[in-house]
Amino acid sequence: MGEHDDLLKRHQPGMKYDSMEQYFADSAEEWTANPQNELRRADTGDARGEVLATGAQLALAFLGAKKYASGADVHDTDLIGNPRRNYREQYVALRRDRPDLRNRMYGHAVEEGGRLWLQYWFYYFYNDYNLALGIGLHEGDWEMVQLRMHDDQPDVAVYAQHRRAEQRPWAQVQKVPGDVNRPMVYVARGSHASYFQPGFHQTEAWYDLADGKRNAPRLTLEIIDDDTPPWVGWPGVWGDTPARVGGIDQPSPRGPAAHGSWRDPNSLLATAWQPERKAAVSAPVVTIARDAGRLRIDFDLSRQSGPPPSSLQVTVNSRDEVGVPPRTYTFGLIETAHGTLTTRIPLDPAKHYDVYASTTAGTPPIPSESVLTEVPPAGAKQGLQVGIGARVLQQTSRAVAWMRGEVARRRR
Repeated sequence: MGEHDDLLKRHQPGMKYDSMEQYFADSAEEWTANPQNELRRADTGDARGEVLATGAQLALAFLGAKKYASGADVHDTDLIGNPRRNYREQYVALRRDRPDLRNRMYGHAVEEGGRLWLQYWFYYFYNDYNLALGIGLHEGDWEMVQLRMHDDQPDVAVYAQHRRAEQRPWAQVQKVPGDVNRPMVYVARGSHASYFQPGFHQTEAWYDLADGKRNAPRLTLEIIDDDTPPWVGWPGVWGDTPARVGGIDQPSPRGPAAHGSWRDPNSLLATAWQPERKAAVSAPVVTIARDAGRLRIDFDLSRQSGPPPSSLQVTVNSRDEVGVPPRTYTFGLIETAHGTLTTRIPLDPAKHYDVYASTTAGTPPIPSESVLTEVPPAGAKQGLQVGIGARVLQQTSRAVAWMRGEVARRRR
């Protein structure tokens, strides 16, 4: 047991995800356990790099700082890549078949400049930041928050956000309800950047949306150090996505120990800034219901502020499908303010679903707030909706029904 393990456990952060999130903080072993992935040397020109391990041979235990378990030398340009691109299907299979890999974070204590820092690292299978024209998508994702200690309590918290960070005095950090020792982290949709509060956050180049509407269980905390376990010191790249748009795009990352902040927490603190926060566009007015075993969406977007929406997104999740993450579907809208979408999204008649709906508008596309509809099993009362937009649509529907009734009565 390490000297600072008790502190790491005491101050373990809580997590709140965005309502439209599809990938969650899990064990880094997902990337080595994924049957499709390959550990290989970097490509040279048009020649693909030599494959060093794949399949059952590739595991976290195979990695090391200097040598692989096979005895081969480690190069800092080595990478673990995914030759296939069906990330969603692979991630669902891993979470379904390997429940031991779900919901994990890594704790690391480091002393620098006479101060103790507690760091918490989060691994994500895929960064699907799909809000800015596809820029920023990459395999593998490492994120981090850190707390600077003063005696037995933190005095400063620093949350990593893309190439920069945000800091707050400990007294101003939102805590996990019922536990004043544990900070709350709001995880941004797709990018997984960490924020102190929910909302729409301006970044260096684009923006993040972290509404905090999807709760997370308490994650398993695994405490790591410079060389324990050995994979922590592996200097290679977790993914094979290169940088494509200079200055605003990010490639697949290296692991925790390859970051400067691993040994020098003040280097991250030095990047701290105050991101601008803006009010998000209001949520769309929708009714979500079952229709012949599939999901139907009735929408009225005429009340939304801003430019006309160009797309409608729905994120579908079932609490009855343990381990299966939510899935987001996007529907293009061509100058259509209201209508009905009869989708091909299947709904099991025996299961509960929660469905969040949101829109995007403008260039680059800016997302709206989301609205929740809870869909019970077939035969139960349909469409329990949460949010102002849903209430407006319910009131509008009642008004339309009343007018139809009046017309029919007068015709009689």
